[in-house]
Amino acid sequence: MEDKTKLFREKAATYLCCYNEHCPRHAQCLRYEVGKYTDPKQHTTTCVSPYYAKSQDGTCEYFRDNQIRRLPVGMTGFYHDMPSHTERAIKNELIGKSCRATYYKYHRGERPIPPDVLATIEDVCRNCDWTQPLKFDSEVEDYVW
Repeated sequence: MEDKTKLFREKAATYLCCYNEHCPRHAQCLRYEVGKYTDPKQHTTTCVSPYYAKSQDGTCEYFRDNQIRRLPVGMTGFYHDMPSHTERAIKNELIGKSCRATYYKYHRGERPIPPDVLATIEDVCRNCDWTQPLKFDSEVEDYVW
């Protein structure tokens, strides 16, 4: 993983940050942590409103856990053991649930697969009667942006 300071400075320029010190979950929030690395010369930024009611009571849907997680990467061998009709059904449904470009970014390993997408992949596979363990190319330790 890159140096945390450099990574967070790069992300702070375009990431949805949060500056709400009164949020009860700000100490565990990646958006708040990245917000501390905003360039002081940057006069505008995209952020969660500090007056947003859900950020005051700890139920903010923009919360991102600031813990590093192990995320699967790449699906080039994912379909290797599947029958072709199961492969087509799963692939078509996954593309339909996101979009073709996003699916192929995950497939080629250009983007780690976050937990919510992994849960969708698991659900689709189970709904298509695929019960074998899922095979990803590798894993990476990263933040869930």
